[in-house]
Amino acid sequence: MVFMVKVIVLIFGCFSIATLNAQQEQGAIVQGNELYKKGEFEKATQQYQKATELNQENTYAFYNLGNALYKTGKKDEAEKAFSGAAEKTKTPLQKSKALYNKGVTLTRQKKLEESINAYKQTLRLNPNDQQARENLQMALNELKKQQEQQKPKEDPKKPDDKKQPQNEDKPKPEQNNSKLNKQQVEQMLNSLRQEEKRLQQNVQKKNNQGSNNAKDW
Repeated sequence: MVFMVKVIVLIFGCFSIATLNAQQEQGAIVQGNELYKKGEFEKATQQYQKATELNQENTYAFYNLGNALYKTGKKDEAEKAFSGAAEKTKTPLQKSKALYNKGVTLTRQKKLEESINAYKQTLRLNPNDQQARENLQMALNELKKQQEQQKPKEDPKKPDDKKQPQNEDKPKPEQNNSKLNKQQVEQMLNSLRQEEKRLQQNVQKKNNQGSNNAKDW
């Protein structure tokens, strides 16, 4: 009988701890939301971080943490928080919102190819996300512009370069480190334009139906 009492006490003790942690976790998120609304993003960040420490699977805490970090200019940390939210959520719409925000932080950091990938993942989950489509096109245009600027230019002041012996080392033009070449970017842009026309036709057929572009949960 003594053994049974100890087991029951232990079970109730564990239950109490779990309940307390859940209450603290929820309280931290609520407090973080209030601070975020007031524009106190640093303090909000601390509350959201507290919530993620209490529960590593809380997608809302990671998502809100990413928003707060972005507001404080910590885009690299915000990117990681949005990645965490995207990995942990099992809801396609919430996942698409986290990936969209991740794409924005990557674009701001000039990580264009990574942001393009994030926007593409967003659109696979939510094809009606017009903001993601527009941001994808802007990122593709910016990447195309960078590639054109990195093209080696012929120097008209050196007409005798072709007469140099073949075994002589020649200066190599700066290499384009982009994983996407100009042709691939152009193909993606064309595909995006065609998809945009198709969506506009669908919208015209549905008089009052529109897409929900909100990114808040």
